[in-house]
Amino acid sequence: MKLTKRTLMGATLALALTPLAAFAEGEDDPIPGIDVIVERDPSVVPVMEFSLNDGEMKKFNTLKGKERAEFLAGVITRYLLDLGPKSSPDDLRAMLLEGMGDSWCGPCRMVDGAYVNRIKLPGEGLAVEIKGIK
Repeated sequence: MKLTKRTLMGATLALALTPLAAFAEGEDDPIPGIDVIVERDPSVVPVMEFSLNDGEMKKFNTLKGKERAEFLAGVITRYLLDLGPKSSPDDLRAMLLEGMGDSWCGPCRMVDGAYVNRIKLPGEGLAVEIKGIK
């Protein structure tokens, strides 16, 4: 009987927690802001921080799925060009898109109420951390 109770408790707990995984994924819901931190990798020393402006956020919130990732990659690439990267703008954009997955926040995790996605840029010695406030 104990095994049955444990199994039932485990199954109930699993069913109760399963929806939480969906909340950790980037959604198509409007969000109020996105902060981007560019860091030296692996030292995690910030070299640039910026937030999307109101116009960029309005545009971002009108998009869905992969379009969001493409738009965000374009915005971040513009800022990365100020750091004099070794890669071409198209290569930077491709690295960012690969790190974002099928949506702007496919592989995100929740940290302090924000979606966080950290993308390493191979060959650049940089990592981009994207924080979407929910």
